[in-house]
Amino acid sequence: MLWTSEQLEDQLAELRDRGQDSTDVEVKLGAGGCPALGDTLCAFGNMPGGGTIIIGLDEANGFEPVGVADPALIEQGVASQARNAVTPPVQVSFQEAVVDGAVLVLVSVTPLPSNQRPCRYQGNAYLRQSDGDYVMSEQEIQQLLALRERPRNDAKPVEGSTRHDLDQDLTREFVEAARRTSRRLADQPEDSVLLRKGVLAADGVRLTVAGLYALGAYPQQFVPSLSLTAAVTLDPRSGQRTRDLVHLDGPLPELLESAVAWVERNTITTVRFGDDGHGRDQDELPLVAVRELIANALVHRDLGPHTETKRVEVRLRADELVITNPGGLYGVSVQQLGTPAGKSAVNEFLYDICKLVRTSSGNRVIEGEGGGIREVQRALRAANMRPPKFIDQGVRFTVMVPRHALLSRDDVSWLAGHDPAGSLSEVQKQIVTSMRHGQSWNNALVRDEFAPIDSRDARASLQGLVAMGFARVAGERGQTEYSIDPQFVAPRGEADPDVVVRVPGFEPPEQETLPIQDESSAPGEAISAHAPTVWAALATGPTTLSDVVSRTGLTRNQARFALSKLRAAGYVSVSGGQGVRVTTYARRS
Repeated sequence: MLWTSEQLEDQLAELRDRGQDSTDVEVKLGAGGCPALGDTLCAFGNMPGGGTIIIGLDEANGFEPVGVADPALIEQGVASQARNAVTPPVQVSFQEAVVDGAVLVLVSVTPLPSNQRPCRYQGNAYLRQSDGDYVMSEQEIQQLLALRERPRNDAKPVEGSTRHDLDQDLTREFVEAARRTSRRLADQPEDSVLLRKGVLAADGVRLTVAGLYALGAYPQQFVPSLSLTAAVTLDPRSGQRTRDLVHLDGPLPELLESAVAWVERNTITTVRFGDDGHGRDQDELPLVAVRELIANALVHRDLGPHTETKRVEVRLRADELVITNPGGLYGVSVQQLGTPAGKSAVNEFLYDICKLVRTSSGNRVIEGEGGGIREVQRALRAANMRPPKFIDQGVRFTVMVPRHALLSRDDVSWLAGHDPAGSLSEVQKQIVTSMRHGQSWNNALVRDEFAPIDSRDARASLQGLVAMGFARVAGERGQTEYSIDPQFVAPRGEADPDVVVRVPGFEPPEQETLPIQDESSAPGEAISAHAPTVWAALATGPTTLSDVVSRTGLTRNQARFALSKLRAAGYVSVSGGQGVRVTTYARRS
């Protein structure tokens, strides 16, 4: 991967916001020469998307760029480890970047082909997760080995099962649908339809894993892991780890409906009041997107014997919905998801069956057109929310959906007043509202933020804003920047008074009530050396990072690090438009 300056800036901001490495990025100081990277090179080699190592950042000091003395020596050392320390060797490429006058070395690690995974370092196979590298379990190694050939686990017979273990209503409706959609099956007896569609195994007696999972009366009788676990994850400081922990069972259509209902029950309903004075409920998360993502997790999960103790999991965190299923993508990459080329089914028989299965509410489990991820992206964009983030680790696949909207009420009202005809696309609405809060855009940023949009469409969106008078353009080809016309710059401190938050069934947990009441409870240096200084700079209200820097005399990295620690400790809230350069920080009280 060749990093642009904007991408690197955004990546550093994300690292500082998280306060630690991520699944696909590892940071090393490199002050004493080339660091030992064998486990990280091995882990990224085993990841379907590889990863990046950034050398020259001080993680302990807010990821401050400190640089490396001899980039060429660092690159030679990393290349040697990639060739000699990891078996089989992994391919790496290098890029040097200058940030705040410090030279960083960016190492891109190319993933190994699936038929060469897992690679090993000192006898162990490593894999990557958000907080670093870990030694893979034997089960996980077997999962990777199984992917060297086309999986057929959903077609395997389930010992002890028979035709009588099917749910009668689901089976009847499935057979009727199969007959309607195939001339070859239109006049076939029921058992013949079930055999030819992969519900019954070749012996005509036992059920397949796919048939049991999709149409079984109680699939967990035979395979307990064909279930779903959901929980609200709480702040550990509250003394509790989870709330509303449920273990859902039944056939796949029932799992899907129950899981979506659980998410709806545990998320916020916003009542927005229109010009007519009437309040209307608005779901915090678009349920069409939630449903599609959970359906994908259930249908595309690994059904091999090495995952018999692993379930689909749904976790609702304070800032995001996380859906995880055993097994990674097959025949498609994360970058292809949501594109015409992003269609692949690891469980072909289950996928084919689920196209004809409906839930009790009458909805199909899946449409079978390969457009589900595009629909998720459209639904989130229409709700002015960020797109989901996908992480493929080979042995598990995770989707993270943010729980916050990108546009404030004032932004929505401003758009309605300046675009009454609705001429702006959803992409243009999000771009222009972030522009009025100070963000500048270029073609590359649009493509990154609104993937899978291509360069031509990105350019058309930006130039369209210029043509309509919303934006101005500066710079020449390759360096073109778009920003808001000065007349549309947003005033500071806008509020959203016409929004009432209603959470059905429970009160907000106590840890969400913020701890700061007065100056006597202000944060001390135990949180961060510069926390008291930064806290004082926030006394006047929501403040940008640049304002904090100018008021305190700290460097941007010192101020950003202190803010991240204050936020993690519950002292500071973060809000603002799209893009890190317009983020504002405020005391929580």
